[in-house]
Amino acid sequence: MKTPFKLMKLSVAGCCLIAAYTPSAFAADVQAVPISAAGINAVPISAPVNPSSVVITAKTVKEQSEALNVELSIPVVQGLKDKQYEAELNDMIYQNATKGLELAKKQAQEDADYAKQAGYVFRPHELMSKYEMKTNGTQILSLKLLTYAYTGGAHGMTVIETYNVSDRDQAARIELKDLFGDQYKDIINKQIQDEIAKKPENYFADGFKGISDTQAFYIENGQAVIVFSEYEIAPYAAGSPEFRIPIPATSGQAEQALQISSKPIKEQTDELTVNISIPVVQGMKDTKYQAELNDSIYQQARKDLDAMKLQAKQGAEAAKQSGYEFRPYDLTVAYEVKADGGTDDKDHLSIKTATYTYTGGAHGMTRIDTYNVSDQAQAARIELKDMFGSQYKDIINKFIKEEIAKKPENYFADGFKGISDTQTFYIEKGNAVIVFGQYEIAPYSSGTPEFRIPIPQQPDSGNSGSAPVKLVVGGKELSLVTNSSGMAFAPLRAAAESLGYEIKWNADKKQAEVIKGAQWTAVTVGQDSYAYNKIAPIQLGAAPYINEEGSLFVPVDFFAKILKSDVISESGMIVINNKS
Repeated sequence: MKTPFKLMKLSVAGCCLIAAYTPSAFAADVQAVPISAAGINAVPISAPVNPSSVVITAKTVKEQSEALNVELSIPVVQGLKDKQYEAELNDMIYQNATKGLELAKKQAQEDADYAKQAGYVFRPHELMSKYEMKTNGTQILSLKLLTYAYTGGAHGMTVIETYNVSDRDQAARIELKDLFGDQYKDIINKQIQDEIAKKPENYFADGFKGISDTQAFYIENGQAVIVFSEYEIAPYAAGSPEFRIPIPATSGQAEQALQISSKPIKEQTDELTVNISIPVVQGMKDTKYQAELNDSIYQQARKDLDAMKLQAKQGAEAAKQSGYEFRPYDLTVAYEVKADGGTDDKDHLSIKTATYTYTGGAHGMTRIDTYNVSDQAQAARIELKDMFGSQYKDIINKFIKEEIAKKPENYFADGFKGISDTQTFYIEKGNAVIVFGQYEIAPYSSGTPEFRIPIPQQPDSGNSGSAPVKLVVGGKELSLVTNSSGMAFAPLRAAAESLGYEIKWNADKKQAEVIKGAQWTAVTVGQDSYAYNKIAPIQLGAAPYINEEGSLFVPVDFFAKILKSDVISESGMIVINNKS
């Protein structure tokens, strides 16, 4: 983590030697907008923050005077496991920003006074900052902060700071040594030298002497990205050079997570204040689906923005005609990455967006949208039915009713009638989180109610978790057996007949035929070979067997993979039903 804040140490003379435009790092994302008054505002999100996940919100500082224009976006980290470290990290980031602001104010005022005394035109100074979340995945948080200062010369300067944190019970700063081992300098220096040698004309001759002990870097897509300041190893035209170096798999830090970057839209008029952060997904296996997903998210934000502009204009005109004071409208959109598509999230990508609108009343309203995607070669939207089976509504409705019954005073009487066919939800740490809109099932004070429901896991022979203890098939409780490896077995006749199948036993072959309409299969005692409608057989990891009472048992996987039934395992119970 690189914490020293060196930006304002530049001398006035030194700054006068540099360009008067916003550098390319900011040009695409930070718009020059009028700033009405000084103040610090937190981005409003009505839904409560889940303490078990890391969320980054923005604390904004906006000020405008004759000497200095300020627009800072300071990241605030929430959800680290180590709360003390989290508080220290947030304080460090905030203190660095405020110290830089105080220095900028002092320098701007001194330069303004000097210009007045010397009789030359003073160009107002600028101080702008933004941040980029580079990695927000399991046990890794990586942030990149960019602070741009213009002090009246030919152009401004951008300083980059990075914060890399291992999110554990005892959080710690991630060092390059942690990623590349004791020889990290030799490894990284060689790769940078090799890259510079490809285009030496882009760098100062002998400008690169090696990385420093406090080298700035961030982590992104399994790579350590080494960052240098402007003029450090290359001319101004090269900006802040970066070098991407793959992190060895043995480091334990690399992640196969998707990259989520932010596309901001900021506008301010007398009628409307806009602060939108649109998530942009990169790295999906299905690039066509990725493009469609990004376009869908972007178009929704633009649709909301266009509607708010029209509504604000009409509201302002109505106020003017009626002679009452008009309160400027507000549109704020923030997002949270709930599952980043990495292996720990089982290739699930889940994004939650909160759209806050204020139109002059007592309070604003927040709408929650979610995007849940399976990152496969052919990506697809994840639905509740995919995780909970055909009986998903019964399972989820029962859970929510039980939760509401614990604190009925927090909800409307008979407000919850059941989840809808297009129910909003997101995926986080093995849970499906069901989300309701404001006023949908509860008063405004309850915000947007959420209910966390564990996602059932399909049983398999490699399951090393706690063994299930209860089996329910077609609504009937049956005997359940688990072997020493934790593999679950069910009595074939009782289970199959509960699902509407007919069983025919052939004693000579020690084989049972399982029949329902055109469906047919047969299992043979002692043979790990299972076929469906005479298609090539597959193995399930265990053979059928007959117990001491003479009942034939088969692996529970038989019902999921051969009979294609819905098999759900949760809380020590396996439930098997026919697909609807």
